[in-house]
Amino acid sequence: MEQKYDAVAFKAFEQDGWGTVAASYDDFASGVTKGAIEFLLEAVAATPGKRLLDVACGPGYGAGTAASKDIEAIGVDFCQEMVDQAVQRYSGATFQLGDAEALPFEDSSFDAVICNFGFLHFADPDKAISEAFRVLRSGGRYAFTVWSTPDRVEFFSLVTGPVFALGNLDVGVPASPPPFRFADAEESANTLRAAGFSEARLQELPLRGEFSPEAVVNSLYTAAVRSRALMEAQQPEVREKIHAAILQNVSSREQDGVVTLSMPAAMSVGYKT
Repeated sequence: MEQKYDAVAFKAFEQDGWGTVAASYDDFASGVTKGAIEFLLEAVAATPGKRLLDVACGPGYGAGTAASKDIEAIGVDFCQEMVDQAVQRYSGATFQLGDAEALPFEDSSFDAVICNFGFLHFADPDKAISEAFRVLRSGGRYAFTVWSTPDRVEFFSLVTGPVFALGNLDVGVPASPPPFRFADAEESANTLRAAGFSEARLQELPLRGEFSPEAVVNSLYTAAVRSRALMEAQQPEVREKIHAAILQNVSSREQDGVVTLSMPAAMSVGYKT
């Protein structure tokens, strides 16, 4: 049964929380999420002279990389602190506040739209897809990434497993939309088609991450809003048990101080005729 959630509460929680982790997000997540950028740009046929929108741009990886290829790139994010990070990192692209579910652009404004791991933070993902369709020109392409299912992403079993097993989950963190909805090829394609896209398809991206054991533990506080809020609400002794369990899980994967995790992504692509 699909979990019910309060879209208004979820959106407010996400918007409020990202300001607290914006400065530290790059410490952990960039090593993996940046790996999807070239796949996204290729999927939307982003070439010099085209105009690209990077939705939920975070620290600007997508738009910044596109700009380095002589593509006119604009990044939008609903968190001002993330926009500030992007501006500091990438001078070749333009960054501004913007809501994925109500994009501040005219119809048919872009040749390509990408969204790299933003869907976990959207209260209404269907609306975000419809908005991407609206701002795309005829002949444009849209591509977005989400994490593959938990059985394929080692991070989830090694790290979030101890949180769920040992932590108190009833701490007021609002329920979210189904987090792995768009890792399903049929569901993703049907949703893209419902928004008007054709040639909808899903491709798995073989992403991997290399981290120190301590960085894996710290990711609970630096890489996402929900895990940070959940961990900060735990009693100190519970947090210590969770930390210890994670370190024990990753110890067998450590080699020369580095833990390598398979973290595949699912990339969905749609075409606007």
